[in-house]
Amino acid sequence: MKSYGKSRGDDQSSPQELASRLKERVYVTFTALAVLLAMNLHSHDPKPGASAVSLVVTVAAILMAGLVADLISHSTVHSSLPTRAELRHQLEVAWGAGGAIVGPLVLLGLSAFGVFSTSTALIWGQWMLVAALAFFAWLSLRRSKLGFWRTLWLMFVLGLVGVVVIALQLLAHS
Repeated sequence: MKSYGKSRGDDQSSPQELASRLKERVYVTFTALAVLLAMNLHSHDPKPGASAVSLVVTVAAILMAGLVADLISHSTVHSSLPTRAELRHQLEVAWGAGGAIVGPLVLLGLSAFGVFSTSTALIWGQWMLVAALAFFAWLSLRRSKLGFWRTLWLMFVLGLVGVVVIALQLLAHS
């Protein structure tokens, strides 16, 4: 049976492990992007603390849902619970994906100290998440055999989808 106990930065991670990390990170990033957009569009005077709590709670919920889905799908396919190593990998994927919101949380923290407005933090956080989509695609694809131009294209497409999400949300609320 395949080992799932490799660390996140280990160059020996299997393609499946890398794919699961990227997939979960993309889901969490798009969830966080939607939360930041909604808070900025639906609140006339967003508060940094309330915005941070909403972001953390929403992301925690999506991570728990993903973890439960992984556990159920594993049990369905293998007719057994995950091994300790497999469960550790699933938890590492979820924990790592939660890192997607660190940047926006830092921006919200700075807004709490008056460095800039909460609305500014929410907007910058959105663009930070779009950049993160491309960056994490690059991290996952850099060792692939796709080549430089295909990797660059996939990074561009993922970032572009993030921009389209922002544009559609703005259009829907204008």
